[in-house]
Amino acid sequence: MTFKSLALAAALFGATAAQAVTIVTVEAPGLVSTTRDLAVSAVEDFDAQPTGGSVVPVNTSFAAIGVTGIFTSTQILAADQYTGADGVGNGVAVRETGDLEISFTGTPLDYFGVWASALDANNTVSFYNGTTLLSSTNLTAFPLSGAYSGNPSGPFAGANGGEKYAFFNFHVTEGFNRVVLSQNGGGGFELDNITIGATVPEPAAWAMMITGFGLVGLGMRRRMPVVTA
Repeated sequence: MTFKSLALAAALFGATAAQAVTIVTVEAPGLVSTTRDLAVSAVEDFDAQPTGGSVVPVNTSFAAIGVTGIFTSTQILAADQYTGADGVGNGVAVRETGDLEISFTGTPLDYFGVWASALDANNTVSFYNGTTLLSSTNLTAFPLSGAYSGNPSGPFAGANGGEKYAFFNFHVTEGFNRVVLSQNGGGGFELDNITIGATVPEPAAWAMMITGFGLVGLGMRRRMPVVTA
């Protein structure tokens, strides 16, 4: 990999052997966007959306990659110590016992990234293919170091030092068309810079695939494990 991260690969909650494996990586402290090498990508930073206390739907055209995203139950807020990447523009909050659901149509997706700020134990990201749950991840399951503590950006740098701020990358190997970001209790789930796209296969993965194809050509029927770097 070409970036500093904490990497975990697992079949997460709700997944079966026939479903997706979700690979999660965390960017280095202070980064508010991905450094992943993506084949195609697009970002919604909410800066062009009107702010307000009400919860509203938001339609986003990721036209550059041929995708439309429909965001439900979106509360858009001006940047403060809890949300808004780089300390400017806008961010989004999901309030207690609420969900932000994003449905995608168009180009197939296997990558999702999000800057999650002021993390608490109730912040969960779930991936679906239609109504089928592929995986669900509680973001505080990752043992982030103290370097992730506090807002890293602009006029709010160092504020809210008791909570972690990090950019998370999700590679859902089977692809997805719906994401649900949940606040499963009190508090809020603040986020920004929602990024979608398609990943570039890593060289090691391609090598395994080519080897597998060669063995199939020789008539060997034993299944070969695929290892993702």
